Amino acid sequence: MTLRSFLGLIKDRWKLIVVVTLLAGAVSAGVTARTTRMYSSSLTFFVSAQVDSSNVVQAYQANLLSQQKVQSYANLLTGPMLASAVVQATGISMPTAELQSRISAQAVPQTVLLRATVTSESPRRAREIASAIAKIFPDQINELEHTATGKASTAVVQVVAPPSYSDAPVSPQPIRNVGTGLVLGLLAGLALAAAARSLDTTLKTADQVSQMLGGKPVLGLIPYDPATRSNPVPGDESLAGPRMEAFRKLRVSFGFLEVDTPRKVVMFTSALPNDGKSTTVCNLAIALGTVGTRTVIVECDMRRPQVGRYLGLPNGAGLTDVLLDRARLEDVMQTWGDDSVDVLTSGMLPPNPGDLLGSRKMEQLIERLRERYEVVLLDMPPALALADAAAVGRYCDGAIIVTRHGRTRAAQLRRVCDSLTSAGTPVLAGVLNMVRSRDTGGGRYGYGYGYYEAERAQRKDARLGAQARPGGAEAEAETQTAQAGGLAGSTT
Repeated sequence: MTLRSFLGLIKDRWKLIVVVTLLAGAVSAGVTARTTRMYSSSLTFFVSAQVDSSNVVQAYQANLLSQQKVQSYANLLTGPMLASAVVQATGISMPTAELQSRISAQAVPQTVLLRATVTSESPRRAREIASAIAKIFPDQINELEHTATGKASTAVVQVVAPPSYSDAPVSPQPIRNVGTGLVLGLLAGLALAAAARSLDTTLKTADQVSQMLGGKPVLGLIPYDPATRSNPVPGDESLAGPRMEAFRKLRVSFGFLEVDTPRKVVMFTSALPNDGKSTTVCNLAIALGTVGTRTVIVECDMRRPQVGRYLGLPNGAGLTDVLLDRARLEDVMQTWGDDSVDVLTSGMLPPNPGDLLGSRKMEQLIERLRERYEVVLLDMPPALALADAAAVGRYCDGAIIVTRHGRTRAAQLRRVCDSLTSAGTPVLAGVLNMVRSRDTGGGRYGYGYGYYEAERAQRKDARLGAQARPGGAEAEAETQTAQAGGLAGSTT
Protein backbone atom coordinates (compact mmCIF):
# COMPACT_ATOMS: atom_id res chain seq x y z
CA MET A 1 0.00 0.00 0.00
CA THR A 2 1.40 3.38 -1.01
CA LEU A 3 1.37 6.42 1.24
CA ARG A 4 -1.28 8.04 -0.95
CA SER A 5 -3.47 4.96 -0.71
CA PHE A 6 -2.96 4.81 3.06
CA LEU A 7 -3.94 8.45 3.50
CA GLY A 8 -6.96 7.87 1.27
CA LEU A 9 -7.95 4.94 3.45
CA ILE A 10 -7.83 7.13 6.55
CA LYS A 11 -9.80 9.88 4.82
CA ASP A 12 -12.52 7.51 3.62
CA ARG A 13 -12.82 5.38 6.77
CA TRP A 14 -11.79 7.75 9.53
CA LYS A 15 -15.06 7.32 11.40
CA LEU A 16 -14.61 3.55 11.63
CA ILE A 17 -11.00 3.96 12.71
CA VAL A 18 -11.89 6.51 15.40
CA VAL A 19 -14.80 4.43 16.73
CA VAL A 20 -12.74 1.24 16.99
CA THR A 21 -9.83 3.10 18.59
CA LEU A 22 -12.03 4.80 21.18
CA LEU A 23 -13.91 1.58 21.84
CA ALA A 24 -10.68 -0.28 22.52
CA GLY A 25 -9.52 2.52 24.81
CA ALA A 26 -12.84 2.47 26.67
CA VAL A 27 -12.67 -1.31 27.10
CA SER A 28 -9.12 -1.01 28.44
CA ALA A 29 -10.20 1.71 30.85
CA GLY A 30 -13.17 -0.37 32.00
CA VAL A 31 -11.09 -3.48 32.56
CA THR A 32 -8.46 -1.43 34.39
CA ALA A 33 -11.09 0.14 36.65
CA ARG A 34 -12.48 -3.29 37.57
CA THR A 35 -9.07 -4.88 38.18
CA THR A 36 -8.07 -5.30 41.83
CA ARG A 37 -5.23 -3.00 42.86
CA MET A 38 -2.07 -4.81 43.88
CA TYR A 39 0.71 -3.41 46.07
CA SER A 40 4.26 -4.66 46.50
CA SER A 41 7.02 -4.77 49.07
CA SER A 42 10.60 -5.61 48.11
CA LEU A 43 13.69 -6.57 50.08
CA THR A 44 17.25 -7.48 49.13
CA PHE A 45 19.50 -10.21 50.55
CA PHE A 46 23.28 -10.36 50.45
CA VAL A 47 24.75 -13.87 50.13
CA SER A 48 28.31 -14.43 51.37
CA ALA A 49 30.58 -17.26 52.46
CA GLN A 50 32.54 -17.33 55.71
CA VAL A 51 36.22 -17.75 54.77
CA ASP A 52 39.57 -16.37 55.75
CA SER A 53 39.53 -12.97 54.06
CA SER A 54 43.35 -12.82 54.19
CA ASN A 55 43.58 -15.68 51.74
CA VAL A 56 42.93 -14.16 48.32
CA VAL A 57 42.33 -17.49 46.61
CA GLN A 58 39.81 -18.62 49.19
CA ALA A 59 38.04 -15.26 49.07
CA TYR A 60 37.75 -15.46 45.28
CA GLN A 61 36.43 -19.03 45.42
CA ALA A 62 33.94 -18.02 48.12
CA ASN A 63 32.64 -15.20 45.91
CA LEU A 64 32.13 -17.60 42.99
CA LEU A 65 30.38 -20.05 45.30
CA SER A 66 28.07 -17.31 46.57
CA GLN A 67 27.09 -16.33 43.00
CA GLN A 68 26.29 -19.96 42.24
CA LYS A 69 24.17 -20.31 45.37
CA VAL A 70 22.20 -17.10 44.69
CA GLN A 71 20.23 -18.71 41.84
CA SER A 72 19.41 -21.74 44.00
CA TYR A 73 18.31 -19.46 46.82
CA ALA A 74 16.05 -17.59 44.39
CA ASN A 75 14.25 -20.85 43.66
CA LEU A 76 13.90 -21.50 47.39
CA LEU A 77 12.37 -18.06 47.90
CA THR A 78 9.52 -18.94 45.54
CA GLY A 79 9.16 -22.49 46.79
CA PRO A 80 6.44 -24.04 48.98
CA MET A 81 8.67 -24.52 52.03
CA LEU A 82 9.16 -20.79 52.60
CA ALA A 83 5.51 -19.99 51.81
CA SER A 84 4.31 -22.58 54.34
CA ALA A 85 6.63 -21.23 57.02
CA VAL A 86 5.42 -17.66 56.39
CA VAL A 87 1.76 -18.70 56.65
CA GLN A 88 2.44 -20.38 59.98
CA ALA A 89 4.50 -17.48 61.30
CA THR A 90 2.08 -14.70 60.32
CA GLY A 91 -1.17 -16.59 60.74
CA ILE A 92 -2.62 -15.13 57.54
CA SER A 93 -5.65 -16.91 56.12
CA MET A 94 -4.21 -17.71 52.71
CA PRO A 95 -3.47 -21.05 51.05
CA THR A 96 0.21 -21.84 50.76
CA ALA A 97 -0.02 -22.14 46.96
CA GLU A 98 -1.60 -18.70 46.66
CA LEU A 99 1.07 -17.09 48.84
CA GLN A 100 3.73 -18.90 46.84
CA SER A 101 2.37 -17.34 43.63
CA ARG A 102 2.67 -13.87 45.17
CA ILE A 103 6.38 -14.17 45.95
CA SER A 104 8.89 -13.52 43.18
CA ALA A 105 12.68 -13.57 43.38
CA GLN A 106 15.47 -12.51 41.09
CA ALA A 107 19.21 -12.90 41.34
CA VAL A 108 20.98 -9.71 40.32
CA PRO A 109 23.36 -10.77 37.51
CA GLN A 110 27.10 -10.84 38.26
CA THR A 111 26.46 -10.12 41.96
CA VAL A 112 25.66 -11.97 45.16
CA LEU A 113 22.47 -9.94 45.67
CA LEU A 114 19.07 -11.59 45.77
CA ARG A 115 15.92 -9.45 45.44
CA ALA A 116 12.51 -10.71 46.60
CA THR A 117 9.14 -9.04 45.93
CA VAL A 118 5.78 -9.73 47.56
CA THR A 119 2.45 -8.56 46.08
CA SER A 120 -0.84 -8.22 47.92
CA GLU A 121 -4.14 -6.33 47.85
CA SER A 122 -2.94 -4.33 50.86
CA PRO A 123 0.36 -2.47 51.14
CA ARG A 124 0.52 -3.33 54.86
CA ARG A 125 -0.06 -7.01 54.18
CA ALA A 126 2.64 -6.99 51.48
CA ARG A 127 5.18 -5.49 53.92
CA GLU A 128 4.08 -7.87 56.68
CA ILE A 129 4.77 -10.90 54.48
CA ALA A 130 8.08 -9.41 53.28
CA SER A 131 9.14 -8.80 56.89
CA ALA A 132 8.36 -12.42 57.74
CA ILE A 133 10.48 -13.57 54.78
CA ALA A 134 13.35 -11.36 55.99
CA LYS A 135 13.34 -13.23 59.30
CA ILE A 136 12.54 -16.76 58.15
CA PHE A 137 14.57 -17.14 54.95
CA PRO A 138 18.11 -16.68 56.43
CA ASP A 139 17.30 -19.25 59.13
CA GLN A 140 16.00 -21.71 56.51
CA ILE A 141 19.21 -21.35 54.49
CA ASN A 142 21.34 -21.86 57.56
CA GLU A 143 19.37 -24.97 58.49
CA LEU A 144 19.51 -26.42 54.98
CA GLU A 145 23.25 -25.85 54.63
CA HIS A 146 23.91 -27.38 58.07
CA THR A 147 21.76 -30.43 57.32
CA ALA A 148 23.44 -31.03 53.97
CA THR A 149 27.03 -30.89 55.26
CA GLY A 150 26.64 -31.79 58.91
CA LYS A 151 28.74 -28.77 59.70
CA ALA A 152 28.04 -25.18 60.43
CA SER A 153 26.91 -23.33 57.32
CA THR A 154 29.56 -21.35 55.53
CA ALA A 155 26.88 -19.41 53.61
CA VAL A 156 25.48 -16.33 55.25
CA VAL A 157 22.29 -14.60 54.02
CA GLN A 158 21.82 -11.06 55.29
CA VAL A 159 19.15 -8.45 54.63
CA VAL A 160 20.80 -5.39 53.11
CA ALA A 161 17.59 -3.61 52.00
CA PRO A 162 14.66 -3.97 54.41
CA PRO A 163 11.09 -4.48 53.16
CA SER A 164 9.79 -1.39 51.38
CA TYR A 165 6.37 0.20 51.81
CA SER A 166 4.39 2.14 49.20
CA ASP A 167 0.79 3.30 48.95
CA ALA A 168 1.08 3.41 45.14
CA PRO A 169 -0.25 0.25 43.48
CA VAL A 170 2.03 -1.59 41.09
CA SER A 171 -0.94 -2.83 39.08
CA PRO A 172 -3.04 -2.06 37.24
CA GLN A 173 -1.31 0.80 35.42
CA PRO A 174 -4.11 2.93 33.90
CA ILE A 175 -1.97 5.07 31.59
CA ARG A 176 -0.07 2.12 30.17
CA ASN A 177 -3.19 -0.05 29.85
CA VAL A 178 -5.32 2.62 28.18
CA GLY A 179 -2.44 3.66 25.93
CA THR A 180 -1.90 0.05 24.89
CA GLY A 181 -5.63 -0.31 24.26
CA LEU A 182 -5.69 2.80 22.08
CA VAL A 183 -2.71 1.61 20.04
CA LEU A 184 -4.22 -1.84 19.56
CA GLY A 185 -7.57 -0.24 18.74
CA LEU A 186 -5.93 1.99 16.14
CA LEU A 187 -4.27 -1.00 14.51
CA ALA A 188 -7.54 -2.94 14.61
CA GLY A 189 -9.40 0.05 13.16
CA LEU A 190 -6.93 0.35 10.30
CA ALA A 191 -7.21 -3.38 9.63
CA LEU A 192 -11.02 -3.23 9.62
CA ALA A 193 -10.94 -0.14 7.39
CA ALA A 194 -8.67 -1.92 4.91
CA ALA A 195 -10.93 -4.97 4.97
CA ALA A 196 -14.04 -2.84 4.52
CA ARG A 197 -12.51 -1.01 1.57
CA SER A 198 -11.46 -4.27 -0.08
CA LEU A 199 -15.04 -5.56 0.29
CA ASP A 200 -16.63 -2.26 -0.78
CA THR A 201 -17.84 -2.51 -4.37
CA THR A 202 -19.65 0.82 -4.47
CA LEU A 203 -18.64 3.28 -7.14
CA LYS A 204 -16.75 6.38 -6.05
CA THR A 205 -14.75 7.57 -9.05
CA ALA A 206 -15.43 8.41 -12.66
CA ASP A 207 -12.95 5.75 -13.76
CA GLN A 208 -14.87 3.05 -11.90
CA VAL A 209 -18.17 4.14 -13.47
CA SER A 210 -16.65 4.31 -16.94
CA GLN A 211 -15.20 0.82 -16.53
CA MET A 212 -18.60 -0.63 -15.61
CA LEU A 213 -20.12 1.16 -18.62
CA GLY A 214 -17.73 -0.58 -20.96
CA GLY A 215 -15.52 2.45 -21.45
CA LYS A 216 -18.32 4.96 -21.98
CA PRO A 217 -17.55 8.46 -20.67
CA VAL A 218 -18.78 10.03 -17.46
CA LEU A 219 -20.30 13.34 -18.47
CA GLY A 220 -20.31 14.97 -15.06
CA LEU A 221 -19.60 14.71 -11.36
CA ILE A 222 -22.38 16.34 -9.37
CA PRO A 223 -21.27 17.42 -5.87
CA TYR A 224 -23.20 16.49 -2.76
CA ASP A 225 -25.22 19.36 -1.34
CA PRO A 226 -27.23 18.93 1.90
CA ALA A 227 -29.67 21.57 0.65
CA THR A 228 -30.69 19.32 -2.24
CA ARG A 229 -33.22 17.48 -0.08
CA SER A 230 -35.22 20.64 0.55
CA ASN A 231 -34.28 22.40 -2.70
CA PRO A 232 -33.53 19.78 -5.40
CA VAL A 233 -33.80 22.31 -8.23
CA PRO A 234 -32.01 25.55 -7.24
CA GLY A 235 -33.50 27.65 -9.99
CA ASP A 236 -32.31 30.90 -11.52
CA GLU A 237 -31.39 32.53 -8.20
CA SER A 238 -28.67 29.91 -7.56
CA LEU A 239 -27.14 29.62 -11.00
CA ALA A 240 -23.77 30.81 -9.66
CA GLY A 241 -23.47 27.99 -7.11
CA PRO A 242 -21.04 25.07 -7.44
CA ARG A 243 -23.86 22.59 -7.99
CA MET A 244 -25.29 24.46 -10.97
CA GLU A 245 -21.74 24.97 -12.19
CA ALA A 246 -21.48 21.18 -12.32
CA PHE A 247 -24.70 20.99 -14.32
CA ARG A 248 -23.40 23.59 -16.76
CA LYS A 249 -20.37 21.38 -17.27
CA LEU A 250 -22.75 18.46 -17.73
CA ARG A 251 -24.56 20.51 -20.37
CA VAL A 252 -21.31 21.09 -22.25
CA SER A 253 -20.39 17.40 -22.07
CA PHE A 254 -23.92 16.45 -23.10
CA GLY A 255 -23.52 18.60 -26.20
CA PHE A 256 -20.49 16.59 -27.31
CA LEU A 257 -22.67 13.47 -27.58
CA GLU A 258 -24.11 14.97 -30.77
CA VAL A 259 -20.80 15.48 -32.57
CA ASP A 260 -20.97 12.30 -34.63
CA THR A 261 -24.65 11.34 -34.42
CA PRO A 262 -27.50 13.60 -33.27
CA ARG A 263 -28.76 12.55 -29.83
CA LYS A 264 -32.01 14.44 -29.45
CA VAL A 265 -34.02 11.92 -27.40
CA VAL A 266 -32.14 10.67 -24.36
CA MET A 267 -33.52 8.73 -21.42
CA PHE A 268 -32.11 9.02 -17.91
CA THR A 269 -32.31 6.07 -15.56
CA SER A 270 -30.50 4.63 -12.55
CA ALA A 271 -30.01 1.34 -10.78
CA LEU A 272 -32.02 2.14 -7.64
CA PRO A 273 -34.43 4.80 -6.40
CA ASN A 274 -33.03 7.95 -4.80
CA ASP A 275 -29.91 7.94 -6.96
CA GLY A 276 -30.77 11.44 -8.22
CA LYS A 277 -31.87 10.85 -11.82
CA SER A 278 -34.90 13.16 -11.59
CA THR A 279 -32.91 16.05 -10.11
CA THR A 280 -30.23 15.47 -12.73
CA VAL A 281 -32.81 15.68 -15.54
CA CYS A 282 -34.40 18.83 -14.12
CA ASN A 283 -31.16 20.70 -13.55
CA LEU A 284 -29.68 19.65 -16.90
CA ALA A 285 -32.82 20.92 -18.62
CA ILE A 286 -32.50 24.24 -16.80
CA ALA A 287 -28.84 24.50 -17.79
CA LEU A 288 -29.80 23.81 -21.41
CA GLY A 289 -32.59 26.35 -21.23
CA THR A 290 -30.30 29.12 -20.01
CA VAL A 291 -28.47 29.04 -23.35
CA GLY A 292 -31.68 28.97 -25.37
CA THR A 293 -31.84 25.25 -26.18
CA ARG A 294 -35.47 24.22 -26.65
CA THR A 295 -35.79 21.37 -24.18
CA VAL A 296 -38.67 19.21 -22.97
CA ILE A 297 -38.76 16.92 -19.94
CA VAL A 298 -41.04 13.90 -20.20
CA GLU A 299 -41.82 12.38 -16.81
CA CYS A 300 -41.97 8.67 -17.61
CA ASP A 301 -41.70 7.52 -13.99
CA MET A 302 -45.36 6.71 -13.45
CA ARG A 303 -44.78 4.95 -10.15
CA ARG A 304 -42.95 7.63 -8.19
CA PRO A 305 -43.19 10.85 -10.21
CA GLN A 306 -40.97 13.62 -8.83
CA VAL A 307 -40.30 16.05 -11.68
CA GLY A 308 -43.49 18.06 -11.24
CA ARG A 309 -42.91 18.39 -7.50
CA TYR A 310 -39.27 19.39 -7.94
CA LEU A 311 -40.17 22.08 -10.47
CA GLY A 312 -43.20 23.30 -8.55
CA LEU A 313 -45.64 22.34 -11.32
CA PRO A 314 -49.11 20.89 -10.75
CA ASN A 315 -49.39 17.22 -11.63
CA GLY A 316 -52.81 17.23 -13.23
CA ALA A 317 -53.37 15.73 -16.65
CA GLY A 318 -50.15 14.62 -18.28
CA LEU A 319 -48.38 11.81 -20.13
CA THR A 320 -50.86 9.12 -19.11
CA ASP A 321 -53.80 11.18 -20.37
CA VAL A 322 -52.08 11.83 -23.72
CA LEU A 323 -51.31 8.13 -24.23
CA LEU A 324 -54.92 7.21 -23.38
CA ASP A 325 -56.28 9.93 -25.73
CA ARG A 326 -57.90 11.76 -22.82
CA ALA A 327 -56.06 15.01 -23.47
CA ARG A 328 -54.18 16.80 -26.20
CA LEU A 329 -50.41 17.23 -25.88
CA GLU A 330 -50.67 20.99 -26.30
CA ASP A 331 -53.19 21.25 -23.46
CA VAL A 332 -51.14 19.38 -20.83
CA MET A 333 -47.67 20.65 -21.71
CA GLN A 334 -46.36 23.05 -19.04
CA THR A 335 -43.55 25.60 -19.17
CA TRP A 336 -40.98 26.17 -16.44
CA GLY A 337 -39.23 29.52 -16.17
CA ASP A 338 -38.84 31.11 -19.56
CA ASP A 339 -40.00 29.56 -22.81
CA SER A 340 -36.95 27.28 -23.22
CA VAL A 341 -37.98 24.37 -20.92
CA ASP A 342 -41.29 22.55 -21.30
CA VAL A 343 -42.43 19.78 -18.99
CA LEU A 344 -44.83 16.89 -19.61
CA THR A 345 -45.64 15.54 -16.17
CA SER A 346 -46.75 11.95 -15.62
CA GLY A 347 -50.40 12.70 -15.01
CA MET A 348 -52.52 10.18 -13.17
CA LEU A 349 -50.84 6.95 -12.05
CA PRO A 350 -51.99 4.06 -14.28
CA PRO A 351 -52.20 0.41 -13.18
CA ASN A 352 -50.04 -0.71 -16.11
CA PRO A 353 -47.18 1.80 -16.64
CA GLY A 354 -45.02 -0.68 -18.55
CA ASP A 355 -47.71 -1.37 -21.16
CA LEU A 356 -48.34 2.34 -21.74
CA LEU A 357 -44.66 3.23 -22.06
CA GLY A 358 -44.01 0.39 -24.50
CA SER A 359 -47.06 1.16 -26.65
CA ARG A 360 -47.18 2.44 -30.20
CA LYS A 361 -48.67 5.73 -28.96
CA MET A 362 -45.57 6.33 -26.84
CA GLU A 363 -43.40 5.89 -29.91
CA GLN A 364 -45.57 8.33 -31.86
CA LEU A 365 -45.44 10.85 -29.00
CA ILE A 366 -41.65 10.71 -28.88
CA GLU A 367 -41.46 11.32 -32.62
CA ARG A 368 -43.70 14.38 -32.28
CA LEU A 369 -41.50 15.74 -29.52
CA ARG A 370 -38.39 15.02 -31.58
CA GLU A 371 -39.73 17.30 -34.32
CA ARG A 372 -40.64 20.15 -31.95
CA TYR A 373 -37.66 20.29 -29.60
CA GLU A 374 -33.91 20.33 -29.84
CA VAL A 375 -33.49 18.05 -26.82
CA VAL A 376 -35.97 15.55 -25.33
CA LEU A 377 -35.09 14.26 -21.84
CA LEU A 378 -37.01 11.24 -20.54
CA ASP A 379 -37.03 10.68 -16.79
CA MET A 380 -37.37 6.89 -16.49
CA PRO A 381 -37.88 4.67 -13.42
CA PRO A 382 -34.89 2.74 -12.01
CA ALA A 383 -33.90 0.05 -14.49
CA LEU A 384 -32.73 -2.60 -12.06
CA ALA A 385 -36.13 -3.64 -10.73
CA LEU A 386 -38.44 -2.47 -13.53
CA ALA A 387 -38.60 -3.08 -17.27
CA ASP A 388 -40.03 0.35 -18.11
CA ALA A 389 -36.68 1.77 -19.20
CA ALA A 390 -36.02 -1.15 -21.52
CA ALA A 391 -39.51 -0.80 -23.01
CA VAL A 392 -39.01 2.86 -23.93
CA GLY A 393 -35.35 2.54 -24.80
CA ARG A 394 -35.95 1.35 -28.33
CA TYR A 395 -37.63 4.68 -29.13
CA CYS A 396 -34.68 6.75 -27.85
CA ASP A 397 -31.29 7.66 -29.22
CA GLY A 398 -29.63 6.32 -26.10
CA ALA A 399 -29.54 6.21 -22.32
CA ILE A 400 -27.54 7.98 -19.65
CA ILE A 401 -27.25 6.14 -16.34
CA VAL A 402 -27.08 8.15 -13.13
CA THR A 403 -25.04 6.50 -10.36
CA ARG A 404 -24.88 7.62 -6.76
CA HIS A 405 -21.46 8.05 -5.20
CA GLY A 406 -20.78 5.46 -2.51
CA ARG A 407 -24.17 3.75 -2.97
CA THR A 408 -24.48 2.24 -6.43
CA ARG A 409 -22.55 -1.02 -6.63
CA ALA A 410 -20.47 -2.05 -9.58
CA ALA A 411 -22.54 -5.19 -10.19
CA GLN A 412 -25.77 -3.17 -10.15
CA LEU A 413 -24.52 -0.71 -12.75
CA ARG A 414 -23.23 -3.57 -14.87
CA ARG A 415 -26.65 -5.26 -14.77
CA VAL A 416 -28.42 -2.03 -15.75
CA CYS A 417 -26.02 -1.54 -18.64
CA ASP A 418 -26.49 -5.13 -19.84
CA SER A 419 -30.28 -4.87 -19.51
CA LEU A 420 -30.47 -1.75 -21.66
CA THR A 421 -28.02 -3.06 -24.22
CA SER A 422 -29.88 -6.35 -24.60
CA ALA A 423 -33.11 -4.38 -25.17
CA GLY A 424 -31.47 -2.45 -28.00
CA THR A 425 -30.86 0.80 -26.11
CA PRO A 426 -27.38 2.25 -26.58
CA VAL A 427 -25.76 3.33 -23.33
CA LEU A 428 -24.27 6.72 -24.11
CA ALA A 429 -22.62 7.75 -20.86
CA GLY A 430 -22.95 8.01 -17.11
CA VAL A 431 -23.27 10.68 -14.44
CA LEU A 432 -21.76 10.31 -10.96
CA ASN A 433 -24.08 12.04 -8.52
CA MET A 434 -23.79 13.21 -4.90
CA VAL A 435 -19.99 13.20 -4.86
CA ARG A 436 -18.72 14.20 -1.43
CA SER A 437 -16.65 17.36 -1.15
CA ARG A 438 -13.51 15.43 -0.14
CA ASP A 439 -13.61 13.74 -3.55
CA THR A 440 -14.08 16.95 -5.53
CA GLY A 441 -11.78 19.83 -6.32
CA GLY A 442 -10.18 21.69 -9.14
CA GLY A 443 -7.45 19.11 -9.51
CA ARG A 444 -9.80 16.26 -10.27
CA TYR A 445 -12.31 18.21 -12.29
CA GLY A 446 -9.86 20.16 -14.37
CA TYR A 447 -12.00 23.17 -15.17
CA GLY A 448 -14.36 23.12 -12.25
CA TYR A 449 -14.61 24.00 -8.63
CA GLY A 450 -11.05 25.21 -8.31
CA TYR A 451 -11.74 27.61 -11.16
CA TYR A 452 -15.09 28.53 -9.70
CA GLU A 453 -13.64 29.38 -6.29
CA ALA A 454 -10.97 31.58 -7.89
CA GLU A 455 -13.62 33.30 -9.99
CA ARG A 456 -15.79 33.89 -6.94
CA ALA A 457 -12.84 35.42 -5.08
CA GLN A 458 -12.23 37.77 -8.03
CA ARG A 459 -15.88 38.80 -7.98
CA LYS A 460 -15.69 39.52 -4.25
CA ASP A 461 -12.57 41.67 -4.72
CA ALA A 462 -14.20 43.54 -7.56
CA ARG A 463 -17.35 44.11 -5.49
CA LEU A 464 -15.39 45.46 -2.52
CA GLY A 465 -13.40 47.73 -4.80
CA ALA A 466 -16.54 49.03 -6.46
CA GLN A 467 -18.17 49.76 -3.11
CA ALA A 468 -15.09 51.72 -2.00
CA ARG A 469 -15.29 54.03 -5.02
CA PRO A 470 -17.85 56.82 -5.47
CA GLY A 471 -20.99 55.43 -7.00
CA GLY A 472 -20.00 52.00 -5.68
CA ALA A 473 -23.45 50.43 -5.89
CA GLU A 474 -23.88 51.32 -9.57
CA ALA A 475 -20.34 50.13 -10.38
CA GLU A 476 -20.92 46.86 -8.55
CA ALA A 477 -24.14 46.25 -10.50
CA GLU A 478 -22.36 46.89 -13.79
CA THR A 479 -19.52 44.51 -12.78
CA GLN A 480 -21.95 41.71 -11.90
CA THR A 481 -23.82 42.18 -15.17
CA ALA A 482 -20.61 42.00 -17.21
CA GLN A 483 -19.40 38.91 -15.34
CA ALA A 484 -22.74 37.16 -15.77
CA GLY A 485 -22.58 37.77 -19.50
CA GLY A 486 -19.01 36.46 -19.64
CA LEU A 487 -19.94 33.29 -17.72
CA ALA A 488 -22.84 32.56 -20.02
CA GLY A 489 -20.57 32.88 -22.99
CA SER A 490 -17.88 30.64 -21.48
CA THR A 491 -20.27 27.74 -20.85
CA THR A 492 -21.99 27.54 -24.22
